[in-house]
Amino acid sequence: MRSVVFLGLFFLPLSLFSQPAFDFVKTEDSLKLVFNSISAETSYSRRDSLNTIFLGMLRSTLEVQSSYTYPFDSILIGKLKSPDGRFRIFTWNIPQPGGYQKYFGLLQVKKADGNVALIELKDDRKSITDVKNEKLPAERWMAALYYQLAQFPTSNGNAYVMLGYDFNNLFTSKKIIDVLTFDSQGTPIFGSPVFNVDGKYRLSRIVFEFNARVNMVLRYNDDSKTIVFDHLSPSSPEFAGDFQYYGPDGSFDGFKLEGTEWVYVRDLDLRNPRRSKPKPVNAPVDIKEPGFLYKPDSSPKK
Repeated sequence: MRSVVFLGLFFLPLSLFSQPAFDFVKTEDSLKLVFNSISAETSYSRRDSLNTIFLGMLRSTLEVQSSYTYPFDSILIGKLKSPDGRFRIFTWNIPQPGGYQKYFGLLQVKKADGNVALIELKDDRKSITDVKNEKLPAERWMAALYYQLAQFPTSNGNAYVMLGYDFNNLFTSKKIIDVLTFDSQGTPIFGSPVFNVDGKYRLSRIVFEFNARVNMVLRYNDDSKTIVFDHLSPSSPEFAGDFQYYGPDGSFDGFKLEGTEWVYVRDLDLRNPRRSKPKPVNAPVDIKEPGFLYKPDSSPKK
């Protein structure tokens, strides 16, 4: 029975895409069916095969120019649209053996002539050696599930900070602040040196790594134009730089938009101003530099 469903899903898009008027409602139902089948599947190989079908169906759908305004609300993947209408981005992940992940992304870009270009993002995390500074094209994507974005001005037009989550592996998770810009031809570029840390560092991307069993706050506050995040500390001094032992210590830092750059701000007070500020907990070691400046340890301690 499983193989019948599999083949049926494979050939389903052909009949839909051949219709004179594209039926987004039926197509969305088909996409939802395939994606829900991926989530329910326990076999890694069959899950990857179903995702190949889903990716092909979604790619073909988003190549239709009028798809740019269709919401696809019932498909439970990441969907964000820039405030200026310049682009829309779709991201999702497929779990792999050993707690690893594969990430997939499709970027719709509104061109100057009004046409919409579709660009596929390629998960290339393993080959990126300098995550804090490299500028990356779509085929070398520092993959993540994007859940929030903010638009800000630069000398070359609008740029966009992208907040994302990476489940990473069994030991650590990551949260990422990336920057998306477009060159004069409309080609997307990820990473831009807009993060000012104490006037000492100009970083193109911020990556937080922490224990996979804890959660970390990372959000953008539009009222204060600030990206707010938990300050991460190791559970013991000897684990400094070993991120499977990192977690929130009860204090908050941030990046505040000042002109065309994001300036690092320490020790934000997000509490009710009428209450006394609590002392941070679980911070047994005083680390002067923020955790995202450490080089990740690629071989976790047992």
